Amino acid sequence: MKTSRLRAFGMIAFTLYSSAAFAQTEMQRDLRDKFEAELRKINENFHGVLGAQFVDLTDGSKISLNADNVMPAASTIKVAILLELLRQSEQRPGLLKQQRPFDPRDGTAGSGMARLLGPGSMVSVEDIAKMMINLSENTATNLVIDEVGMDNVNALIATLGFKTMKLQRKMLARDASVRGQENIATPAEGAAIMTKIARCELPVSRASCEKARQILEIPQDPHPAKDPIPRNIPIAFKWGGLEGVVNGWAIVNLPDRPYVFSIMSTYGEDDGRDAVRAASEAAFHYFSRLGRANAYGVRNGIDAVRRKP
Repeated sequence: MKTSRLRAFGMIAFTLYSSAAFAQTEMQRDLRDKFEAELRKINENFHGVLGAQFVDLTDGSKISLNADNVMPAASTIKVAILLELLRQSEQRPGLLKQQRPFDPRDGTAGSGMARLLGPGSMVSVEDIAKMMINLSENTATNLVIDEVGMDNVNALIATLGFKTMKLQRKMLARDASVRGQENIATPAEGAAIMTKIARCELPVSRASCEKARQILEIPQDPHPAKDPIPRNIPIAFKWGGLEGVVNGWAIVNLPDRPYVFSIMSTYGEDDGRDAVRAASEAAFHYFSRLGRANAYGVRNGIDAVRRKP
């Protein structure tokens, strides 16, 4: 009799717990639905095409909008170039400290840092890579492509499991662009490569993985994909842009709810920047609501959250 009563109480407790857990899941589902609806509305009000994927690094869940569209990568492709350079640096000790002449090539003369440095100026390979990422410097990018080889960059991309992402031309190769020879990726691949960096799931050592993130976290100029993120939150970021194209790939180290975003737009005009900014802002508000929140949506101080068992 006593055993039966205990079993009954156990069933009641389990039912109450399951009901509460279901209700909490439904509340979070409601938040997600509203975020997805907001993304659709942003895309509907945009005259071009918007694609995005957001990855919750806490539970691995993904929220997507046109995430499999094949879109111009513009300068976000430089993330893959950086990873191949770091991979090769492990096989060629001292490579990053070696000096290279910073001479404009392949149509980049008169642009970027090439305007400021005198003929024959020498710069370390690592600093050239930092200029490639932080300033999106095209002369620097083409120098790194020459250093590592375009085929090797694409081999690394394939190793990461990406079937669409591809480096097909150097920077500012306008004739190739006219022929449709663009550097391409999908928003899902952009999110995936940033997720792999965040988790150090790369064919490089942890030290090289951390160096990639450190370079991506060097503060950069304002950008619509980055601007909605408060400046006190570290963000590993790479932007890209061409006429009609505005892109941003990032790891956002939001306390207690880090996330990745890949936001890409094409066929746009001036409203492309607004669409990208709106999508990034919506994502930040969504993940901020989840961050530091208990199962009932009450947000606690970050110190208390870090002390939780």
